Amino acid sequence: MPSIASLTGSTSSTSSIYGNRTTNIISGLASGLDTEAMIEGLVQSYQQKITGLQQDRTKLQWQQSAYQSISDKLVEFARKYTSYTSSTNLLSSSFFNNAVITTTNGTYAGLVSASGKTSSSVSINAVAQLATAAKYTVNNDKLGGLASGVISSKPVDLTDETTVSTMDGSLSLTYGNQSVTINFGELELFAKDDDSGLVDMGKLTDAIKQKLSEQEISINGTTYTADKVIGIEFNDKGAISLTDKLGANNRVAISGATGNFADRISGLDSAVKNKASSFSININGAPTKKVSTADYLSDKTFTVTLNGQTKTFTLDGLPEKSNNFAQDVVKTLNEKLDEAFGTDKIKVNLVDVTKEDGSLTGEKALSFQVNGSGNTFSISSQAGELLGMDDGALTSYLDASKSLSDLLGVDENGALEGLEALKGVGTITERDGKRYDEAGNRVDEQGYLLNADGKRLYGLTINGVSVGKYTADTALETVINGINNSDAGVNVSYSKLTNQFVFTAKETGEGGRIEIETTTNAGSKENTNLAEALFGSVSPTKDTNGKYPEGYTVGQDAVFQATVNGNTMTFTRSSNTFDIDGMSVTLNGTFNAAEGNGTPLTSQGIASMTEEEQNGLYIPGGEAVTFTSKTDADTIVDAVKSMVEDYNAIMQEVKKAYSDMPLEKSDGSHYEPLTDEDRADMSESAIKEYEEKAKTGILFMDSDLSSLYNSLRSAITPGGAGGSFLRSIGIKTAYSDGLTTLTLDEEALRQALETNPDQVRDAFTKSKEYGSGTDGLMTAIQKITDRYAATTGATKGILIEKAGSQYSPTAALDNTMLDQMEEIDEEIERWQDKMSDQVDYYTNQFTRLEMLINQMNSQSSALAGLMGGY
Repeated sequence: MPSIASLTGSTSSTSSIYGNRTTNIISGLASGLDTEAMIEGLVQSYQQKITGLQQDRTKLQWQQSAYQSISDKLVEFARKYTSYTSSTNLLSSSFFNNAVITTTNGTYAGLVSASGKTSSSVSINAVAQLATAAKYTVNNDKLGGLASGVISSKPVDLTDETTVSTMDGSLSLTYGNQSVTINFGELELFAKDDDSGLVDMGKLTDAIKQKLSEQEISINGTTYTADKVIGIEFNDKGAISLTDKLGANNRVAISGATGNFADRISGLDSAVKNKASSFSININGAPTKKVSTADYLSDKTFTVTLNGQTKTFTLDGLPEKSNNFAQDVVKTLNEKLDEAFGTDKIKVNLVDVTKEDGSLTGEKALSFQVNGSGNTFSISSQAGELLGMDDGALTSYLDASKSLSDLLGVDENGALEGLEALKGVGTITERDGKRYDEAGNRVDEQGYLLNADGKRLYGLTINGVSVGKYTADTALETVINGINNSDAGVNVSYSKLTNQFVFTAKETGEGGRIEIETTTNAGSKENTNLAEALFGSVSPTKDTNGKYPEGYTVGQDAVFQATVNGNTMTFTRSSNTFDIDGMSVTLNGTFNAAEGNGTPLTSQGIASMTEEEQNGLYIPGGEAVTFTSKTDADTIVDAVKSMVEDYNAIMQEVKKAYSDMPLEKSDGSHYEPLTDEDRADMSESAIKEYEEKAKTGILFMDSDLSSLYNSLRSAITPGGAGGSFLRSIGIKTAYSDGLTTLTLDEEALRQALETNPDQVRDAFTKSKEYGSGTDGLMTAIQKITDRYAATTGATKGILIEKAGSQYSPTAALDNTMLDQMEEIDEEIERWQDKMSDQVDYYTNQFTRLEMLINQMNSQSSALAGLMGGY
């Protein structure tokens, strides 16, 4: 009979050919045969094929890593020495020019700075005028803020009793899988006007619709205000029904309620559980009640910030009954503010509300006066609605996060006050329930342009440039950012301290301008320029009195006198930084300037002056500013030295990669990647040592690397005058053991930088593309790094396309070697399937054999038993 060992067979063999298969294996139970070993022998040719493919794949991975090691160094070299973002960009003329330290000399040296080096003799004798940008400063009168140190609330009616709602709380609704929550405040009153003590369902549903209009729901990428999506229907008995106004088959349901409002909903829990689209409000029971105003205010906090210092307090101590409760509130507010910030820094008064014509309305408002100028002040309170504060707060400055509708106001049609929206062009057509103009823009029934959410668009134009289109819901800060990022040529900022907008032309000089015009739709008298509605109109032109508009300051050119190579002249420049024969000069102040009449000098005015008149702009005999330049040789030498070291490392790796032959074993065979069976009997150190030998020569005789090496060698060995000059400044080549490298004589380079820095610069940076007869050293090298290791563009570098790179995400997922590995993976999978089919076949055959032997053994035992019975 077979032993236990023969019955279990070879575990490793079974694992290698069966894998995770669940085939029932009968191993010689009757025959005594080691069926697993026999099957393994029968499919050995398949296993050898798979192992060979796996080794091929491993060699491809090794080759890919070797290519990537070289291409990574090429990319890093290019980024370090030929990229405009690098501080050691030897391909940039600016790198060499900036390495020239230029100092100014003379009494007024601090008023002039310079960089780079000029081949001319230059001195700045005098500066009569600096270049400035056009500027427009406008007070924030249109949008509110602190006027004359005072801000006022809306009209208030402060008595010793306040009517509050008994229906405050919240209501949550769902539309499909989206939800909105509506909050009802303590002072929102829904009582009928007939003193019946019943809830006015009309007022309530109007409030719900208004609050829905302030929230948004997105459907298929389009955003709508919730009131355009959720319909509200009601009756006077308190029934409310929710509908899908878009007809998009989305369920609209109540999902919850809180506070006193929840107590008014009949069967709330059931309605929420069943996702009901209708529910009932109990309209009985007083929807309002009277409370003591003193009690109401006593637990409401007030938060006040003055010039960055914030204090919080409550109005405790108010009398319950008073002959003039409003004055008591004012008195207590003043006491609390004095206690928080000091006496009379902020003064609260109760003032009369006036109409536009100056007549009184008969109403009162709270006013807050901040003593002194340049203050920032804000007050907010939970009782803000009762005290006439917009959104519960008052500020001395503009809140740029507010929408245009909040700042400019809207008319009865929801349009911005005093501003007409943009209109479409041509005939309006309708399709899919929407209207479009001839240009394909969406419009409403009146022809006004709409955005994707169906809201009217308002145009903003500055300097004749269309900055953008905005809706009434757009925040002012969005408009300001749009202006600053546009091509209008201006920047705008807002000062909380002065409550002013300041527009500044992006370009200095006479050419910069700021113009905000009144524009209209065709045939319309209404203004369509949002910029004018926000900031007022301004034109950079003088009036009949020869003056520019109030708040407008014209830009001016710099005016200076310089002597260049012995010639003294008056110059005008639009910027305070300009070039004089290769040297960049910056003017930081005026000096040696004769006193003028305060009128800015203009380029046209100077051009019309005689030479004597021009000289009259300056103080004669004043000390000039001169320049001394010296090359910072250390910066350049260090960069070149580093470049030489990195270049040589690349050359050495490339040459070794394609010239090292594969190693041979003692039997003359080559090292192949280890199989899993090989690794099982080896230590980690032995595996590492073996694979180092196996990887040697993995790219032997590679034509791409051979071409790369020859190209890099040619780049550093130019012929003619260019090669001679490189050698004269200490950049030479060396040849040893078949390897060409660069060498650097630092002293020779330093001497060349002192005597002829411009020619040194050109030796690195010149290019045939820009008119030079030959390429400079770095230009020649860059062309090679681009050809072999470019990581961007439609066509990547040769090595990047071949093996991918960590520096090119697209090539890392799409390269020639990766495609080859994927093909091998598919081939391995096909052979594994073939082997599995054979294993199944032989397993079935041996199983049938075992079953037949078992049957024979059983019959033999039965016969033996019968014969033994006689």
